[in-house]
Parts: sequence; structure tokens; C-alpha cells
Amino acid sequence: MSFIKKLSFEGNQSGFSLLETLIAALLFAVSLTGLLQYHLILQRSLQYQWQQRQAWRWVNEQLEAQDAGVPVRTVTAPLPEGWTSSINVQPYGPQCQRVTAAVVTPRHYSASLTRWLCSPPTETEEPTSKTS
Repeated sequence: MSFIKKLSFEGNQSGFSLLETLIAALLFAVSLTGLLQYHLILQRSLQYQWQQRQAWRWVNEQLEAQDAGVPVRTVTAPLPEGWTSSINVQPYGPQCQRVTAAVVTPRHYSASLTRWLCSPPTETEEPTSKTS
């Protein structure tokens, strides 16, 4: 009979109560939710930063290709889905042109670079500067 009394829950109990266990579970759930939100923010920031770097790389490659006289679309890989791009070439005089390459990412980040490209005057052309 004494063995049965030892197994019963009468007397001095030790361990956690149900309320303490529920509070601990609630704190764990809140902490885990906070960590998951932080991870999500970090992941979005990393993706946004990656898109920014890719956008600047793409516009620079377009300007380099234009400067080298290579057809622009053959130089770089096609843009990912959701990206938009434009290349604007404006001639200025017989030897210069202003080239602007721009791209917009799916997260609405816009990168735009402009470069002046001028060819040297040919031997048959006279300089336009006047000397007195």
C-alpha cells in the first residue's frame, strides 16, 4: 500500500503547472514569430539589393556595348521577367551622340546611366574652333 501512495499525486508536488507551461509556450511562439519576421525582412532587403546591383550592371553593359559598336541585345542576357528596359540614342552634331540606358526592376527600382559618345574628327573635316 505504501508503494501506491508514493505514485499518487497527493502531498508535495514538483514540476510546472499548466499555467506556467502555457505562458512559456506563448513566449516561445511570440519569439519565433518575431524571428521569422526578421528573417523575412532580411530576405526582402537582400533581394532588393541584388536587383539594384543587377540593374546598374545591366545599364553599364548596355552603354559599354553601345560605345564598342556592338548590337546591344547580343551583349547581355535577357532581363528577368517583370523588368523593363530602354535605350535612348540622341544624335548631337555629326560626331556625337548621347546614349541613355535605363532599367526598372519589379520592385520599382530605377537605374539610369547617360554617356556621351563622340567619334574623333576624320582627316577631311576641319576643326570648328577659330584661331586668331
